[in-house]
Amino acid sequence: MNTDKPLGAALLVLGAGGVISAAQISVRTFNNDPGPKLFPMMACAILIICGLGLLLRKSNRVTPAIPATEWRRGLTMAGLLVGYALGLWLVGFHAATFIGGFALYWAIAGPEKRSLMRGAIYALLLTLGVHLVFKTMLGTFLPQGFLF
Repeated sequence: MNTDKPLGAALLVLGAGGVISAAQISVRTFNNDPGPKLFPMMACAILIICGLGLLLRKSNRVTPAIPATEWRRGLTMAGLLVGYALGLWLVGFHAATFIGGFALYWAIAGPEKRSLMRGAIYALLLTLGVHLVFKTMLGTFLPQGFLF
């Protein structure tokens, strides 16, 4: 079953709805910078371009069925992202990002490449890197935990 056309149509509708929603944002800025409209509009423009690309592309290839193991792995990663969002709310940025980064590494690496030390190092570097960019360089507030 080829899902390129329905996916392209969905991306096109999602992108158009996002552009319409972002156009309604009105925030006064000090020096006429684009403010909070720019990023959503750029992201939605990318969705529209990708949707048009999928709709206009000729496709005469047959896509194979996705194996059950890949479905489980994808659903596991989606569940981990939902768990990360809940973790941000419960325990805050630092703990949730370290645990979530390690869990995503564990799911992506697969059984043959997993290493506790490597996963911990990746998770620590991810947490420190995101902290450095957002907290230190951009001066944004990182989520504080409900429990801690």
